[in-house]
Amino acid sequence: MVFGGYDGISLGNDVWALSLAGNPAWSALAPAGTPPAGRYQHTAIYDPVRDRMLVFGGFDGSFSSDVWALSLVGSTSWSVLTPGGSPPVGRAGHSAIYDPVGDRMVVFGGFDGIPHNDVWAISLAGSPVWSALVPAGSSPTARRELGAIYDPLRNRMVVFGGDDGFGLFFND
Repeated sequence: MVFGGYDGISLGNDVWALSLAGNPAWSALAPAGTPPAGRYQHTAIYDPVRDRMLVFGGFDGSFSSDVWALSLVGSTSWSVLTPGGSPPVGRAGHSAIYDPVGDRMVVFGGFDGIPHNDVWAISLAGSPVWSALVPAGSSPTARRELGAIYDPLRNRMVVFGGDDGFGLFFND
């Protein structure tokens, strides 16, 4: 599944699916409901417990902190989530992973005119709630446009690379 993006002219809010059976092929989806505004540099994760894609933040003309769910059960449909707690500042270029042990989305970094190195989680069971996380140890330097994965053997988020938004690129 792919949502949105920027083609150099306009911000997209379209959804595409790549079938993996046989010869892989892309197809455009037309989900029900009101879609999120077009955006880029957002994150999307798959929530396997609820069979949905979650989209967080990005740049839609301003730095966004909204959360959207695209239900993949039956016919696809959009809905906006209204999590409790205080959300992180709107941002783009961050990374996010699905944490299956905590049943949550974990977000790191991003940019809203300045780079960030904060960590946030949104619980996904019951009513979603935002919370700031304060990991032990040294934090990576603030950054955007980084990569991240979930390491299931050690139950952790691993981040790599990115840049500070001002010309400094990381290889850590």
